[in-house]
Amino acid sequence: MRLAIAGAGMAGAYLLNLLRARGFKDIDVYDVPKKTSCGEKSCAWGIAPSTEYLRLLSGIVEPDSYVVFRSDSMLIDGVKLGADMVTLDKPKLIKRLLGDTKVELGHLEVGDYDRVIDATGASRAFLGPLENDLVADCVQYRLRSEKDLGLWFRTTSLGYEWCFPLGGKEYHVGFGNLKLDVKEHDLLSSLEGDASGRKVRCKCYSKIRLASPYYSKPFTKDNIVGVGESIGTVGPLGGDGNLYSMQCAEMLVNNWDDLAEYGRSVLSRYDWMRKERNVLNKLVQGKMPSILDARGFVEHSKSVGVDLGLVDAITLFRRALKG
Repeated sequence: MRLAIAGAGMAGAYLLNLLRARGFKDIDVYDVPKKTSCGEKSCAWGIAPSTEYLRLLSGIVEPDSYVVFRSDSMLIDGVKLGADMVTLDKPKLIKRLLGDTKVELGHLEVGDYDRVIDATGASRAFLGPLENDLVADCVQYRLRSEKDLGLWFRTTSLGYEWCFPLGGKEYHVGFGNLKLDVKEHDLLSSLEGDASGRKVRCKCYSKIRLASPYYSKPFTKDNIVGVGESIGTVGPLGGDGNLYSMQCAEMLVNNWDDLAEYGRSVLSRYDWMRKERNVLNKLVQGKMPSILDARGFVEHSKSVGVDLGLVDAITLFRRALKG
Protein backbone atom coordinates (compact mmCIF):
# COMPACT_ATOMS: atom_id res chain seq x y z
CA MET A 1 0.00 0.00 0.00
CA ARG A 2 1.50 3.32 -1.07
CA LEU A 3 0.78 6.16 1.34
CA ALA A 4 1.33 9.90 1.45
CA ILE A 5 1.12 12.12 4.52
CA ALA A 6 0.43 15.76 3.66
CA GLY A 7 1.73 17.85 6.54
CA ALA A 8 4.86 17.27 8.62
CA GLY A 9 3.63 18.85 11.84
CA MET A 10 2.67 17.11 15.06
CA ALA A 11 -0.17 15.01 13.60
CA GLY A 12 1.71 13.97 10.46
CA ALA A 13 5.05 13.22 12.14
CA TYR A 14 3.42 11.21 14.93
CA LEU A 15 1.25 9.28 12.47
CA LEU A 16 4.33 8.42 10.42
CA ASN A 17 5.82 6.60 13.42
CA LEU A 18 2.60 4.72 14.20
CA LEU A 19 2.26 3.55 10.62
CA ARG A 20 5.85 2.38 10.45
CA ALA A 21 5.35 0.48 13.70
CA ARG A 22 2.42 -1.29 11.99
CA GLY A 23 4.69 -2.38 9.14
CA PHE A 24 3.92 0.24 6.48
CA LYS A 25 7.09 1.10 4.59
CA ASP A 26 6.09 2.94 1.41
CA ILE A 27 5.22 6.31 2.96
CA ASP A 28 6.01 9.70 1.46
CA VAL A 29 5.73 12.88 3.52
CA TYR A 30 4.92 16.26 1.99
CA ASP A 31 4.86 19.76 3.43
CA VAL A 32 5.11 23.38 2.38
CA PRO A 33 8.21 25.52 3.00
CA LYS A 34 8.08 27.31 6.35
CA LYS A 35 9.60 30.77 6.61
CA THR A 36 10.06 30.76 10.39
CA SER A 37 13.54 30.29 11.80
CA CYS A 38 12.41 27.32 13.90
CA GLY A 39 10.84 25.57 10.92
CA GLU A 40 7.41 25.31 12.57
CA LYS A 41 4.39 27.56 12.84
CA SER A 42 4.50 27.26 16.62
CA CYS A 43 7.91 26.81 18.21
CA ALA A 44 6.72 25.30 21.49
CA TRP A 45 3.49 24.60 23.23
CA GLY A 46 1.96 23.51 26.48
CA ILE A 47 0.35 20.10 26.81
CA ALA A 48 -1.97 18.90 29.56
CA PRO A 49 -2.31 16.45 31.09
CA SER A 50 1.30 15.39 31.06
CA THR A 51 0.32 11.77 31.81
CA GLU A 52 -1.38 11.42 28.41
CA TYR A 53 1.60 13.03 26.68
CA LEU A 54 3.85 10.43 28.32
CA ARG A 55 1.56 7.58 27.28
CA LEU A 56 1.38 8.63 23.65
CA LEU A 57 5.11 9.08 23.16
CA SER A 58 6.74 6.60 25.54
CA GLY A 59 6.80 3.78 22.95
CA ILE A 60 8.49 5.99 20.35
CA VAL A 61 10.86 8.41 22.08
CA GLU A 62 11.90 9.37 25.59
CA PRO A 63 9.18 11.95 26.33
CA ASP A 64 11.10 13.77 29.06
CA SER A 65 13.82 14.65 26.54
CA TYR A 66 11.48 17.16 24.91
CA VAL A 67 9.98 18.74 28.03
CA VAL A 68 11.47 22.17 28.68
CA PHE A 69 9.16 23.27 31.52
CA ARG A 70 6.80 21.63 33.99
CA SER A 71 4.16 23.31 36.07
CA ASP A 72 1.54 22.35 38.63
CA SER A 73 -0.20 25.71 38.33
CA MET A 74 -0.96 28.55 35.90
CA LEU A 75 -2.45 32.01 35.98
CA ILE A 76 -5.70 32.63 34.11
CA ASP A 77 -6.62 36.30 34.16
CA GLY A 78 -4.46 36.70 37.25
CA VAL A 79 -6.10 33.83 39.16
CA LYS A 80 -3.79 30.97 40.13
CA LEU A 81 -5.20 27.56 39.25
CA GLY A 82 -3.82 24.07 39.68
CA ALA A 83 -2.63 22.48 36.43
CA ASP A 84 -0.78 19.41 35.17
CA MET A 85 1.11 20.93 32.25
CA VAL A 86 4.36 20.56 30.37
CA THR A 87 5.86 22.80 27.70
CA LEU A 88 7.59 21.04 24.81
CA ASP A 89 10.44 21.81 22.48
CA LYS A 90 8.11 21.19 19.57
CA PRO A 91 10.58 21.65 16.70
CA LYS A 92 13.00 19.21 18.33
CA LEU A 93 10.25 16.62 18.91
CA ILE A 94 8.91 16.84 15.36
CA LYS A 95 12.43 16.57 13.94
CA ARG A 96 12.98 13.41 15.99
CA LEU A 97 9.64 11.93 14.92
CA LEU A 98 10.48 12.56 11.26
CA GLY A 99 13.95 11.07 11.66
CA ASP A 100 15.73 10.65 8.34
CA THR A 101 12.51 10.91 6.35
CA LYS A 102 12.85 13.22 3.38
CA VAL A 103 10.04 15.75 3.44
CA GLU A 104 8.96 16.56 -0.12
CA LEU A 105 8.20 20.24 -0.75
CA GLY A 106 6.79 19.76 -4.23
CA HIS A 107 3.35 18.94 -5.57
CA LEU A 108 1.50 15.91 -4.17
CA GLU A 109 -0.36 14.00 -6.86
CA VAL A 110 -3.24 12.36 -4.99
CA GLY A 111 -3.84 9.76 -7.70
CA ASP A 112 -0.34 8.32 -7.25
CA TYR A 113 -1.24 6.92 -3.82
CA ASP A 114 -3.59 4.36 -2.35
CA ARG A 115 -4.30 6.67 0.57
CA VAL A 116 -3.41 10.28 1.29
CA ILE A 117 -3.56 11.59 4.86
CA ASP A 118 -4.53 15.25 5.12
CA ALA A 119 -2.58 16.50 8.14
CA THR A 120 -2.37 20.06 6.82
CA GLY A 121 -4.01 21.65 9.85
CA ALA A 122 -6.00 24.84 9.39
CA SER A 123 -5.53 24.83 5.61
CA ARG A 124 -7.29 21.46 5.13
CA ALA A 125 -5.56 21.48 1.78
CA PHE A 126 -6.77 18.16 0.38
CA LEU A 127 -10.14 17.58 2.01
CA GLY A 128 -11.29 21.04 0.98
CA PRO A 129 -13.07 23.94 2.69
CA LEU A 130 -15.82 23.63 5.29
CA GLU A 131 -19.26 25.20 5.24
CA ASN A 132 -19.31 25.87 8.98
CA ASP A 133 -15.63 26.53 9.55
CA LEU A 134 -14.34 28.73 12.36
CA VAL A 135 -10.69 29.81 12.15
CA ALA A 136 -8.86 32.27 14.39
CA ASP A 137 -5.81 34.32 13.45
CA CYS A 138 -2.78 34.18 15.74
CA VAL A 139 0.49 36.03 16.20
CA GLN A 140 3.25 34.22 18.07
CA TYR A 141 6.67 35.19 19.40
CA ARG A 142 9.62 33.38 20.81
CA LEU A 143 11.52 35.80 23.02
CA ARG A 144 14.18 36.02 25.69
CA SER A 145 13.40 37.93 28.85
CA GLU A 146 15.57 38.73 31.84
CA LYS A 147 12.40 38.96 33.92
CA ASP A 148 10.46 35.78 34.75
CA LEU A 149 7.26 36.12 32.71
CA GLY A 150 5.59 33.03 34.17
CA LEU A 151 2.91 30.74 32.70
CA TRP A 152 -0.39 32.48 32.06
CA PHE A 153 -3.45 33.10 29.90
CA ARG A 154 -5.34 36.39 29.62
CA THR A 155 -8.83 36.59 28.16
CA THR A 156 -9.55 39.17 25.48
CA SER A 157 -12.69 39.84 23.49
CA LEU A 158 -13.25 36.58 21.58
CA GLY A 159 -9.69 35.44 22.16
CA TYR A 160 -6.79 35.32 24.57
CA GLU A 161 -3.11 36.01 25.11
CA TRP A 162 -0.73 33.37 26.44
CA CYS A 163 2.79 32.88 27.73
CA PHE A 164 4.63 29.56 28.05
CA PRO A 165 8.11 29.32 29.61
CA LEU A 166 10.65 27.49 27.43
CA GLY A 167 13.49 27.40 29.91
CA GLY A 168 16.76 29.35 29.68
CA LYS A 169 14.91 32.67 30.09
CA GLU A 170 12.99 32.07 26.86
CA TYR A 171 9.23 32.22 26.38
CA HIS A 172 6.61 31.51 23.78
CA VAL A 173 3.96 34.24 23.83
CA GLY A 174 1.05 34.77 21.54
CA PHE A 175 -2.35 36.23 20.82
CA GLY A 176 -5.25 34.57 19.04
CA ASN A 177 -8.57 36.16 18.19
CA LEU A 178 -11.75 35.71 16.15
CA LYS A 179 -12.57 39.40 16.07
CA LEU A 180 -9.52 41.65 16.30
CA ASP A 181 -6.70 42.13 13.79
CA VAL A 182 -3.79 40.29 15.40
CA LYS A 183 -1.30 42.25 13.27
CA GLU A 184 -2.39 45.45 14.99
CA HIS A 185 -2.42 44.00 18.51
CA ASP A 186 0.57 45.21 20.54
CA LEU A 187 1.07 42.07 22.62
CA LEU A 188 4.61 42.81 23.77
CA SER A 189 3.63 46.10 25.40
CA SER A 190 1.30 44.22 27.75
CA LEU A 191 4.13 42.08 29.17
CA GLU A 192 5.48 42.91 32.60
CA GLY A 193 9.03 44.11 33.14
CA ASP A 194 11.45 46.36 31.32
CA ALA A 195 11.16 45.98 27.56
CA SER A 196 14.91 46.61 27.25
CA GLY A 197 15.46 43.25 28.94
CA ARG A 198 13.60 41.40 26.17
CA LYS A 199 14.75 40.24 22.77
CA VAL A 200 12.46 38.75 20.11
CA ARG A 201 13.98 35.61 18.64
CA CYS A 202 11.19 34.74 16.19
CA LYS A 203 7.76 35.98 15.15
CA CYS A 204 5.13 34.39 12.94
CA TYR A 205 1.47 34.52 12.01
CA SER A 206 -0.72 31.46 11.83
CA LYS A 207 -4.31 30.25 11.92
CA ILE A 208 -6.05 27.76 14.16
CA ARG A 209 -9.24 25.83 13.42
CA LEU A 210 -11.79 26.01 16.25
CA ALA A 211 -14.64 24.35 14.36
CA SER A 212 -14.63 21.01 16.28
CA PRO A 213 -14.80 17.63 14.49
CA TYR A 214 -18.61 17.71 14.38
CA TYR A 215 -18.47 20.78 12.14
CA SER A 216 -15.38 19.58 10.23
CA LYS A 217 -16.98 16.75 8.30
CA PRO A 218 -16.37 15.05 5.95
CA PHE A 219 -13.30 13.33 7.34
CA THR A 220 -12.75 11.42 4.08
CA LYS A 221 -12.98 12.13 0.36
CA ASP A 222 -12.15 9.45 -2.22
CA ASN A 223 -8.70 8.15 -1.14
CA ILE A 224 -8.09 11.06 1.27
CA VAL A 225 -8.59 10.89 5.04
CA GLY A 226 -8.06 13.71 7.50
CA VAL A 227 -6.30 13.66 10.84
CA GLY A 228 -5.76 16.23 13.60
CA GLU A 229 -6.59 19.89 13.07
CA SER A 230 -7.68 19.31 9.46
CA ILE A 231 -10.75 17.60 10.94
CA GLY A 232 -11.05 19.99 13.87
CA THR A 233 -9.36 18.27 16.81
CA VAL A 234 -8.62 21.53 18.62
CA GLY A 235 -10.36 22.69 21.78
CA PRO A 236 -12.63 25.56 20.60
CA LEU A 237 -12.34 27.45 23.88
CA GLY A 238 -8.77 26.57 24.88
CA GLY A 239 -7.15 26.40 21.45
CA ASP A 240 -5.24 23.29 22.56
CA GLY A 241 -4.59 20.72 19.88
CA ASN A 242 -1.22 18.97 19.89
CA LEU A 243 -2.31 16.23 22.28
CA TYR A 244 -5.55 15.64 20.39
CA SER A 245 -3.69 15.48 17.07
CA MET A 246 -1.65 12.58 18.41
CA GLN A 247 -4.72 10.89 19.86
CA CYS A 248 -6.50 11.31 16.52
CA ALA A 249 -3.56 9.75 14.65
CA GLU A 250 -3.68 6.81 17.07
CA MET A 251 -7.41 6.35 16.39
CA LEU A 252 -6.81 6.41 12.65
CA VAL A 253 -4.21 3.67 12.84
CA ASN A 254 -6.40 1.60 15.17
CA ASN A 255 -9.26 1.86 12.66
CA TRP A 256 -7.16 1.81 9.50
CA ASP A 257 -9.39 -0.70 7.70
CA ASP A 258 -12.67 0.80 8.93
CA LEU A 259 -12.75 4.52 8.26
CA ALA A 260 -16.42 4.74 9.17
CA GLU A 261 -15.55 3.53 12.66
CA TYR A 262 -12.66 5.97 12.74
CA GLY A 263 -15.09 8.80 12.10
CA ARG A 264 -17.46 7.57 14.79
CA SER A 265 -14.59 7.28 17.26
CA VAL A 266 -13.42 10.84 16.59
CA LEU A 267 -16.93 12.26 16.97
CA SER A 268 -17.55 10.32 20.18
CA ARG A 269 -14.23 11.08 21.83
CA TYR A 270 -14.37 14.78 21.00
CA ASP A 271 -18.07 15.40 21.50
CA TRP A 272 -17.01 17.87 24.21
CA MET A 273 -15.48 19.94 21.39
CA ARG A 274 -18.89 20.11 19.70
CA LYS A 275 -20.33 21.49 22.93
CA GLU A 276 -17.51 24.01 23.26
CA ARG A 277 -18.01 25.10 19.63
CA ASN A 278 -21.66 25.78 20.45
CA VAL A 279 -20.54 27.88 23.43
CA LEU A 280 -18.15 29.75 21.15
CA ASN A 281 -20.98 30.36 18.70
CA LYS A 282 -22.93 32.09 21.50
CA LEU A 283 -19.94 34.26 22.38
CA VAL A 284 -19.46 35.24 18.73
CA GLN A 285 -23.13 36.24 18.63
CA GLY A 286 -22.67 38.33 21.77
CA LYS A 287 -24.72 35.97 23.95
CA MET A 288 -23.79 34.80 27.43
CA PRO A 289 -23.41 30.99 27.66
CA SER A 290 -25.58 29.12 30.13
CA ILE A 291 -24.66 27.60 33.49
CA LEU A 292 -24.81 24.21 31.78
CA ASP A 293 -22.25 25.44 29.23
CA ALA A 294 -20.00 26.63 32.04
CA ARG A 295 -20.27 23.29 33.83
CA GLY A 296 -19.28 21.48 30.65
CA PHE A 297 -16.22 23.68 30.26
CA VAL A 298 -15.28 23.08 33.90
CA GLU A 299 -15.67 19.33 33.47
CA HIS A 300 -13.38 19.23 30.48
CA SER A 301 -10.82 21.54 32.13
CA LYS A 302 -10.58 19.23 35.11
CA SER A 303 -10.17 16.20 32.82
CA VAL A 304 -6.96 17.73 31.44
CA GLY A 305 -5.61 18.70 34.83
CA VAL A 306 -6.71 22.34 35.07
CA ASP A 307 -8.50 23.10 38.34
CA LEU A 308 -11.06 25.51 36.91
CA GLY A 309 -14.14 26.34 39.00
CA LEU A 310 -17.65 27.23 37.88
CA VAL A 311 -17.27 30.86 38.92
CA ASP A 312 -13.96 31.01 37.05
CA ALA A 313 -15.62 29.72 33.87
CA ILE A 314 -18.49 32.22 34.07
CA THR A 315 -16.00 35.04 34.66
CA LEU A 316 -14.01 33.99 31.58
CA PHE A 317 -17.14 33.99 29.44
CA ARG A 318 -18.04 37.48 30.63
CA ARG A 319 -14.58 38.80 29.83
CA ALA A 320 -14.67 37.19 26.40
CA LEU A 321 -17.81 39.20 25.62
CA LYS A 322 -16.19 42.54 26.42
CA GLY A 323 -14.69 44.84 23.85
